[in-house]
This record gives sequence, C-alpha cells and structure tokens, in this order.
Amino acid sequence: MSLERISEYGNIKINENIFARIILDAVAQTNGKFMPATEKGKIPGGLDNRVSVGELLPHIKINETEEEYQLDFYIVMSFGSSIRENCKIVLDYIEKEMHSMLPDKCGRILLKIVGVKSKRVAARSIEVVRKYEP
Repeated sequence: MSLERISEYGNIKINENIFARIILDAVAQTNGKFMPATEKGKIPGGLDNRVSVGELLPHIKINETEEEYQLDFYIVMSFGSSIRENCKIVLDYIEKEMHSMLPDKCGRILLKIVGVKSKRVAARSIEVVRKYEP
C-alpha cells in the first residue's frame, strides 16, 4: 500500500519501493548476517543474497493508522550472528529514514526473524518491535 499526502503543493504519493529500498539498505549494513525473507522463511533472491526491490515488495507491509505508521518485514539470519546487535543496526537505520520521511506521526517497525541459515534455513519465530515518537 502506498501512502498518500495532500500538501500545499498537491498530492504526494510515497510508493512501497521506497520502503523496500530502505529495508535492503538497512539489511546490507549487517554484512550478510541478515537477509530479507518471505513470511515462510524463503530468501527471495536465493542464497546469493541478491534481493531486488521488486522481489521484496510482496513481503513487506506498510500501513497507516490515525496514530502511527506501521512497517512489517521478514528476515533470515545467519547462524551464530547476534540478534541484538544486528536488529539494532537494522532498526536504527530504518527508524532514522522513516522519521525523516514521515515526521508527522509515531511509528512502529516490526522485524520478524523467520529463520536461521546455516546449511539450510531452520524455521524460527522471533519478533522485534521498535516504536518511535514523532
């Protein structure tokens, strides 16, 4: 779902591609320890970590309520990598970008770790939520 704003300059539409690009940029900062995934733990671009914006789009959710913006996405992490450190890297980056793009409301970012990859992807169900103020 794209977000639409009406301003003195006219209608402004924020496309989902922007949110997918932000997620890909944030995940890239973990140096391969986190990979974007589908709800079922599949890596859209394959195991070579090359996920395009178009492949990621069906697997992110962006919603707007009266109180906040909500962004949900899925991750597969590498075995042995720190959940705390890498979630902080990813969520800090996304929060900064969302806050600069959409400063008028609070936000909630939901990162769901749906798998851990070693030789194969083992299913997991870990949710990390970050809320921020306007």
